[in-house]
Formats: sequence, C-alpha cells, structure tokens
Amino acid sequence: MQRKNIRFMIRMIAIIMVFMGLFTGCGSEKQSAEPEVAEPESAESEAETAVKIGWYAPGSNQYTDSVGKAAEQFGKDYGVDVRVIYGDTEQATMDSSIRSMVADGYTNITSFPATEGAAGLFDELVSQNVNVVSYGASTSVGSEMLCVASDTEAAAYTACDVVIDAMGGKGNILNVLEVLTDSNTLKRRDGVNKCIAEHDGVELIQEIADINSIDEGVTKISSALSANEGKINGIVCTGTGSSSAAVQVLYDYYARNENADPIYLICIDTADDVMKGIEDGIVYGTMAQNVDAHGYVSCAVLYYMASEGYVAADDQFLVDSGVVLVTKDNLDTYNDDLDALTKTITEELTAKYLVRP
Repeated sequence: MQRKNIRFMIRMIAIIMVFMGLFTGCGSEKQSAEPEVAEPESAESEAETAVKIGWYAPGSNQYTDSVGKAAEQFGKDYGVDVRVIYGDTEQATMDSSIRSMVADGYTNITSFPATEGAAGLFDELVSQNVNVVSYGASTSVGSEMLCVASDTEAAAYTACDVVIDAMGGKGNILNVLEVLTDSNTLKRRDGVNKCIAEHDGVELIQEIADINSIDEGVTKISSALSANEGKINGIVCTGTGSSSAAVQVLYDYYARNENADPIYLICIDTADDVMKGIEDGIVYGTMAQNVDAHGYVSCAVLYYMASEGYVAADDQFLVDSGVVLVTKDNLDTYNDDLDALTKTITEELTAKYLVRP
C-alpha cells in the first residue's frame, strides 16, 4: 500500500512539473493584463521572459514623458519587463539609478545622456556585458552600442529644402539657430548651409544664433526682419524655442503689414503655438521629430540584442528616428505618419542596423 502511495505521489509530482514547464516563459504579469500582440517570428518565449529593460531620463518634461510612454508601450506590445525611471540632470543621480537597475537584473539599458559624464558610465556598463543604447542624443565618444535619435543635419537640410520649394526656388533665407555650443546646433547649421549651396538663386541673407530663450529669440528675429525689410523670403528655425519666437514675430509682422509678401517659415517640433500658427497660415510647416521612436525603437534594439544575440552592425551607430513634415494638409493625420515611420524602423532593425555575430 505504501508503495502504491509513493508511486502515486511521484506521478503527481511529474504532472505538476510538466504543467510548470508549459507555463514557464509565457510572459510577464504586465503582458497577461494586455491584449495579445503578435510577436516577432524568431522570438522564443524563454528568451523573452529573460529580457528586462531599464529606461532612464534625466528629468521629466514633455519630451521625456512622451519617450517614456513609448518605452512602456513597447513593454506591453512585446510582453517585456520595462522599468521606467525619471531622475534629474545630475550625473551622480543617473549613475546610481542605472547601476541600481542593473543590480536588479535590468541588464539592458536605454537612457538620454544627462551629461558628458554618461560616456564613462556607458563604457563601464558595456565592459560588464550590459547592453546600452542611448536615445535623443549620443555621448561625444560614442561609448554606447547604438543611439536612436533624429539625424539633425539631415532634418535641417530637409527643412531648408521645403522652404526653398515654397519660395519658388529662389530668394533669401534667414537661418535661426539656438546655442552654438550644442553639437546638434552645429550639425543643423551645416544642413541648412549645404542645402542653400546646392540651390542657385538662393542666398543666406543672415544667420541668428545663441538664442537661449523665447524672449531672446523674439528680439533677435525682429531685429533681423527690420534690418532686412522686404528682403527675407524664408525662415528656417531648427530649435524649439526659436520656433516659438519666430511664430510670435510673424504674427506681429503680418498684423503691422497686412499686404506684405509671405515669409515662408519652417519650424521644428509640435508646440501648441507652432501648430496654431500652421492652422492660421502664419507658419508654412514644421518638422515633427519622431519622439515615440526614441522610446519604442531603443527598447526594440535592446530586445533583439538580449533575446536573439544581435549586435550593432559595424557601419551603424545612429538609428535615425526620422521626421515628418507637418503642414495644413496633414495637420490632423501626421501622428499616423509618425506611427507608420516607427513601425517601419522597428521592422528594419535586423536588416539594417543589427547583425548576428
């Protein structure tokens, strides 16, 4: 009788172990609470369960909040544990927060560099076999594996090209930059200058730089319009603050000069005043950066690295998140264009940016 009981217990234990095996790797708690989403064809459930992604931002603002939500959405779509942490602009806070996540098993890190000191942290983590991908901007030495961000020079070139097309292919352009100590500002300057140089009949009439606030931008742009009265046909703004300043200046300009020839203004980002300017016909268009891709695609890169062993291709570092031109024609639908762009970039990761060693 005792032997029968023992055999019965052994069978029950075996059955329990089989059931445990069936449910191992079925996803996190977060996944079970969400609708089922199709996963990449090559993904294996056991690898998926092991992927833990740590996302960090040096502060909470409109940009980082949007990126953080996109990172969380990736976690829901792929059934991956994504921990989102907002810190501050101090490098010490970033260091301690990210090291704490790594100690908790989040060995796939994506972060905006708080300062140039992030390069040392990223280098340290990579040497410890932690996958590190930056978003929004890279460290100057590129110690991370990949960076998901806008190609700032290419976006500025495109913005200038749109202005030139609106001007009819000829005329004078005012280039409005922000802080020249920012490497991205210098890239934007290069993009605008390159575009102008490639178009006969188009001249750079003036460049404004070192704009640190909207008020400062209003003052400098107003002065430029006064100094070049009737000679400016287009304005390129490649900074968020300078864009808002230019909108204010043109509202006032048209109010004082009802019969003035149009000045074609291209801005960057989708601040409320810029979007209202497009609606009112003050702003010709704006370059909407694909902010969601900074969160979603950076997590996707880490997912493929962690679950399937992908590494960055030798000739790739910047994963261009792209931009979408917003005008009156697509004012109500541009978000759909951004979503489609994010989807395309995610689908192209393993063909364009990542390889198996």
